[in-house]
Amino acid sequence: MLMLSRFKDEIIFAIGFTIAYSLLTSIKVTDVYGLWSSLIVLVSISVYYSATFFSSQRKTDKLYFFLVTMLLIIAYFAVVYKAFGIIDSTTNEKVSPTWKDAFYFSIVTWTTLGYGDFRPVDDLKPWVMVQAMMGYLYMGLFVGKLLVVFKQGTENTE
Repeated sequence: MLMLSRFKDEIIFAIGFTIAYSLLTSIKVTDVYGLWSSLIVLVSISVYYSATFFSSQRKTDKLYFFLVTMLLIIAYFAVVYKAFGIIDSTTNEKVSPTWKDAFYFSIVTWTTLGYGDFRPVDDLKPWVMVQAMMGYLYMGLFVGKLLVVFKQGTENTE
C-alpha cells in the first residue's frame, strides 16, 4: 500500500488519461458527448493537481503533472480542430488543417493571441470559447504555482 501511495499522482494521471483517450476514440458511439466527457476528465486531472498542490511536499511533481496535463489539453483541442476543420481567413474556405496548423490554432486560441489567419467553423465556436477561458485560467494557475515552487526553492537554500 505504501508503494501505491508513493505513485498516487502517476496512477491518477495514467487512469485519467486512459479514460479520456477511451472516450475520445469512442466518438462514433458517444458523439459530441464523448468529446465533452473526455475534456471533463482531463480537466478533472488538473483540478486534482491544483487542489493538492499546496498541501503537498512534492510541489515540483504536482507542477510537472499540471504542466503535462495542460499540454495534453492543448493537444486535445488540436485533435478537435483537425477533425472538424477550421476556416482559412485568406480564402474564407473551410480547410482540413495539417497537424501543424491544428496545433498552431490551438496554441493561438489557448493564449488568446488571435492572429486572425484561421478561425473556427460555426460548430467549433463553443470549443474555442471554452479553450480561451481555460487558457486564461490555466496560465494564471501555472504562473502562480511556478512562483510558489521558486519561492520554496529559495527559502530552502537560505
